[in-house]
Amino acid sequence: MSAVELRLSPADLPREMGAMRVWLDQHRFEPSGFSCRDVDDGMLVSLEFKIAHQAVAFAERFGGRADPASALPSATLDVSTGVIG
Repeated sequence: MSAVELRLSPADLPREMGAMRVWLDQHRFEPSGFSCRDVDDGMLVSLEFKIAHQAVAFAERFGGRADPASALPSATLDVSTGVIG
């Protein structure tokens, strides 16, 4: 699994999340996990991908940091089922 982390301002979050969904759909990439949490300097958005090159491409497009060897913490949303684990 490969994880991507992005830091966004709360004001930019809705617009950026919409742009991410459009981009993911256009490229037919499906993240396997997602989390978003409030941190001191904004919002930390994390996505997990089963395919490393998808994580890298997403990070490059949205200015995030891809870590091919990492996985998200256990409290993530499975976007395919809508279940928080």
